[in-house]
Amino acid sequence: MVLIYPVDRINRRAMVCEEKTRLVGGYSTATLAFSEAVQELRRKIGTSPKEEYKRLERISTEARVKAEQARLALEQHIAAHGC
Repeated sequence: MVLIYPVDRINRRAMVCEEKTRLVGGYSTATLAFSEAVQELRRKIGTSPKEEYKRLERISTEARVKAEQARLALEQHIAAHGC
């Protein structure tokens, strides 16, 4: 995925912000991992031993935190870089 930055007024062409592209990819990956962890946790509700459920709950929580960190990094980059 390539994200386009505002037009370079001198050369009249779009500029690509590689860092934003990287951060968007990281956020996408993190949110997908969180979604999959929650789906697995949901599938196991009421059918798995308590230890297994706690393990899946921990994995889900860790994935949520990583997704939030990825979103925050992206938002901070956009605010600082203006792209």
